[in-house]
Parts: sequence; structure tokens; C-alpha cells
Amino acid sequence: MHEYYLSTKEEITEKLKEVIDPEIGLNVVDLGMVKQILMDHGRVSVTIALTVRGCPLANTIEKDINRLVGEMKGVDSVSVQMTSMSKEELSALGTRLQEMRAKEKGLGKVAGLSSGIDKMDKKGIEKIIAVMSGKGGVGKSYVTSMLAIELRRQGYDVGILDADITGPTIAKIFGLAGKPFADDNGVIPKQSESGIKIISMNLLLDTPDTPVIWRGPIINGVIRQLFNDVNWGDLHFLLVDLPPGTGDAPLTVFQSLPVDAVVIVSTPQDLAMLIVKKSINMARQMNVPIAGLVENMSYMICPHCSEHIEMFEELGLDKVAKDLEVNFLGKLPFDPKVNRLADKGRLEEYGSRETADFTRLVREETARLTGVTATPIAWKKTGHI
Repeated sequence: MHEYYLSTKEEITEKLKEVIDPEIGLNVVDLGMVKQILMDHGRVSVTIALTVRGCPLANTIEKDINRLVGEMKGVDSVSVQMTSMSKEELSALGTRLQEMRAKEKGLGKVAGLSSGIDKMDKKGIEKIIAVMSGKGGVGKSYVTSMLAIELRRQGYDVGILDADITGPTIAKIFGLAGKPFADDNGVIPKQSESGIKIISMNLLLDTPDTPVIWRGPIINGVIRQLFNDVNWGDLHFLLVDLPPGTGDAPLTVFQSLPVDAVVIVSTPQDLAMLIVKKSINMARQMNVPIAGLVENMSYMICPHCSEHIEMFEELGLDKVAKDLEVNFLGKLPFDPKVNRLADKGRLEEYGSRETADFTRLVREETARLTGVTATPIAWKKTGHI
């Protein structure tokens, strides 16, 4: 039988500071998530306000509370109730994160400083290229993957940050699974067969089909962590696969990451082009240099008669790019082999003259924009290239 010296609420609160919110990386007390602590002799009840109802990592928080508080003297049982933050509480959390970041940088309270807008250091990365599109379904992740594959073939050290937090596909495309390890220098990214370093949300979840149901501020913080807390080592190029559109996630990347250039992906459709113009305007407003526009799924070659088949109505995106005063980086064909290889996690076996030419243009334009030409290194090729 316990001696009911039950710890005070203050002592339990102190213990709860060891419970880290896995989404944000800070403890639940400092985040204002602990709403109530009730004690009845040896029974303790803790109420936690999640940043979003149905958070997929709520079980992790509950297990940590049960373990840590359950170890305290005089505690017989622990129960955890979950609720969610109100809009007002989320706003207060954003302000709290802002002040904490400012304090970390020794800035104190800075008027106009908002959460997540401070630029992070490049560390050992020479060039950061973001790949974006105005809408989904235009093959942005494919373009990112092929750009990485072709750069690697040309002898460059390459990494991919899959910033599409709610719809990550990069790990699947390269056949990667399992959680990455971490050491004193940070999280160690997974590597593809040819040595492309990759970090993706799907590699961090308990199961790849777990939905990521997070609000914008949380996604923004995770994107920053995926860049800053990963030990990328020395890279010639880091490619950032952005989610479609011009929302919080692309804004976070442009504000937080020292992006050297952006590649914009579109298909030759009026609807896609209407929205891709918004992406171009966003990049310009954020003062991010535009490497150019690439037309994906432009056409296909009949495997039987080699006829050149237009996938969509011909719009002449090269002329559109000229009107928008951006470089045209070429037309990439639709090839059924791509889907088959990507589904099997073997996209590194694919290559074409078009993807090689497109990559060369991106590399040359990025060098022009930055004034620095990356020097390739010798490496052993792997896979069927």
C-alpha cells in the first residue's frame, strides 16, 4: 500500500515538462497543452489540449504521461483526457512560439516577428532548389525525383526534403521504408540505391498510411525541423518537394529556407496554367529566383507505332513562359514505365534524353542565379542507368 505523500500539482506539472509534443518538439507544459490536473489520493487525472483534434501522435503523448506520472511516489493510477485547443489558444501558442524563437536568438521580443520567418543556415548545402506547382496531379514529385536522379548521375551529392507533409510520396518512389536513426549531429536521412539522401514524413510515422491531420502552424514547424534537425552533410543540391498550391507550407519554405531557385511544374492545360501563374507570382513576391517552368506529361510516344501523341490540347507553354518572362525548361513526356517503376520503388532505373536535358538546364540556370557552379565528384554508379 502506498504512503500517500502524493506529489503536489506543482511537482506533477514539473514532471510533465518531460513529455515532449512529437509534432513541435517542445514540452506540453511550455506549449500550454496541460489544461487540468486532478488528484484524488492515488489517482491522477490529466487533461491535455491537442493542437488539432484526432492528432495521430496523441497516443505517444498519453503513453509518456502514463509512464512518467505513474512513476511518481504515491500515484496508483493515471488517466489522460484529450481535448483540442480553441482558435484563441492556437493563436496564443503561435505567439508563444514566436517569443521562444526570438529568445533563442537573443532577440528578445521583436515587433513584427512571426513564428517561423527567420532564415535558417545552409550548413553544408551549396544550392537549395524548391519544386512547386499551382495544383496537384501535374507530376511535381516525379519531376523532383528525376531531377535528383539525373543530378546524381552527373556526379553530384544530392538530397530530397519531402515537404509535402500531408501527401508524401518520395520515400515510396525510391523504395525506402523504416524510421531513420539519429546521432549527436541530428537525424540521419535515408539513402537511395545511388546515394540520394532523403527525408520524408512517411519515414517518421509508425505506419505509412497514418493520416497527418495537422493545422498549418504545426506543419510549418515540422518542415523547419525536417530541414534543420536532419544531418544532411555536404550536398551540392538539396531539392525541396513542395505541396501543391500557394498555402502555408510553400510560404514557410520560402520564408525559412535559404532557397536559391524554384522550378515550377505544369501540364499543358488552361486550368493548370491559370493556377501556375499564381505560383510564379508568389515566388516573385517572396523574392525567390525562378529557374524556370517545365511542361510535364506533354506528350507520349505510342509503343507500337512510335506516333507522337499530344496528351492535352497544345497550349504552347514555351510561349506562355516567354510572356511570363520565365525560362522554359523543356517538355517531359508521359511514359507508362515511370508509373510502373515508381510503384515498385525503382524509379532510379529510369532515364531519358528529355530528363537529362531538363536537369542540365536547371543546373545551368541555378549556377547563373547564384553565381556558383557546382563541381561534380567521382562516384560509383548503381542501378540500371
